Amino acid sequence: MCADGIDVLSSSAADVIVDPRVLTPYERAELPGPLVARLVSAWMSGHGDDAIASGILGAVAKSSATAWQHRKQRDGGGMKDHAMSDRRELADKTLEMKNVLVRIASEAKQSESFPTGLAKKCRPFLWYAANVHTKILEFPEGGMAYQRLLHSEIEHQEHLIESNEEESLLPSKPLDENRMAIVAMASPVKLAYVDASGGHVAHPHKGATDENGRFGYVHDETALHLDPPAFEFANDDEHARLCKKGDPNWKMLTEKVYVDLTNHEAAERRAEHGLARKKRAKIFCLVYTIEKFHDRIPAIRETWGPKCDGFMVASTKTDKKLGTVNIPHEGPEEYNNIWQKVRSMWSYIYDNYYEKYDYFHIGGDDLYLLVENLRLYLESEEIQLASNGGQTLPNGSEDEQTPLFMGRRFAEGGNRERMFISGGSGYTMNKAALKSLVVDGFPTCFPHMHTFSEDVMVATCLRKMDILPYDTKDEAGGERYMPFQPGHHLTYNPPKNPKDDWYSNYSVDVKWGIDHCAAKSVAFHYIKEDLMKRMHGILYHHC
Repeated sequence: MCADGIDVLSSSAADVIVDPRVLTPYERAELPGPLVARLVSAWMSGHGDDAIASGILGAVAKSSATAWQHRKQRDGGGMKDHAMSDRRELADKTLEMKNVLVRIASEAKQSESFPTGLAKKCRPFLWYAANVHTKILEFPEGGMAYQRLLHSEIEHQEHLIESNEEESLLPSKPLDENRMAIVAMASPVKLAYVDASGGHVAHPHKGATDENGRFGYVHDETALHLDPPAFEFANDDEHARLCKKGDPNWKMLTEKVYVDLTNHEAAERRAEHGLARKKRAKIFCLVYTIEKFHDRIPAIRETWGPKCDGFMVASTKTDKKLGTVNIPHEGPEEYNNIWQKVRSMWSYIYDNYYEKYDYFHIGGDDLYLLVENLRLYLESEEIQLASNGGQTLPNGSEDEQTPLFMGRRFAEGGNRERMFISGGSGYTMNKAALKSLVVDGFPTCFPHMHTFSEDVMVATCLRKMDILPYDTKDEAGGERYMPFQPGHHLTYNPPKNPKDDWYSNYSVDVKWGIDHCAAKSVAFHYIKEDLMKRMHGILYHHC
């Protein structure tokens, strides 16, 4: 292939044996994908054969993906998502493997051992195909005919790859009728940040104060994630007390609810090695409290808090060591004015962190969040599909998004026309929902009302914009966001007449008993310090 004498031989003397019967097993063996990538990088560099190289890598990737799929099916399918078609799975795996090969080829060019000047020494692939390996196909017009056919095949392969990419945007399973109706109500929102602060001169955009009471303070929300305290029991007695078996909380957390560490760690590895189609979802977690209850915060910081990409505690006093931030608001600091507190908190989050995160979760200081489960849920095909309007999956280049308002749905007074999300276990919003609430909702939606029912108020403001609470139950009908302790949901027995108890009256199409909670639940409420450490010990195998 290189100009070491092959071009001085007569055309009749230069022949290539293509009969596989005369080749050794080693010569018949298919080159490994990484070796093909390096060969392509060297041979096709400088000859204008980039399109051909792309086609070859695509073909090798498809061959490898097909072999991978056959092995997987032969071995029983492993952890295969049975809702995903074989064709879709093959397309996804082909694209994943091609991306790896392209990266290997690119890295090969940067290595010190990469040969230089090959464009002057070696013949391009098309010359080889037209003048040396002529028996690969028979053409009356010789090399030019082959070149045309070769380019035609490359175009065909690239069309297949584009078709596979388009097909990969189709969901393996559509949204059900009820969820699609919720998604279809909301209008897409442009994701570009819009300054709604008004110069930070008035509530709810006045911002936060530092430890000396000066406005303009911006909390370092990554500090806890980057430098988390160790989780440990104080002593053997605490370990024995908090890990005691047999009560309803233990039963629910060992027989039903669990943290999906297997899929979490697999997703982390894919992201680390550049094999994921998208980066992992970045989650900002917001807890609200008052200075009186700052003793509840260390347990959060030692358990679930550091798992959030961004974390902050909105309070009445700024304490950098504890991660609390004083965010003043209109009216007095009291339970009957939580609505104004929430307006200022969300405005502060939007003003300072909107562009850095994908999802935002809020809850009180007795919230326990299973962050790995939440992240996997937000990255799921269902939520990605819903956030893109419910028809196709996002490709990563979108500049708008469908607002999603997620949590435990309640029907206010049993009225399903007035759904809201329980503030107990908190609620999660994507970027479009947060922007809609702060930029479009707050200025005109009860801007000066003083009330304790902030969860109802948030839902009311979003409902005015046709953003309805999304149904977050899992495929088995279990609720992901739980307003009470795990054990309470296990033992709760609804009355014969659901209207006789507020919880059964407010609940929407739920199951009871152990099936009330989703296996991969994401949040529980009324979790004080001891139970928080107990839950963490059970869920993460410290007990």
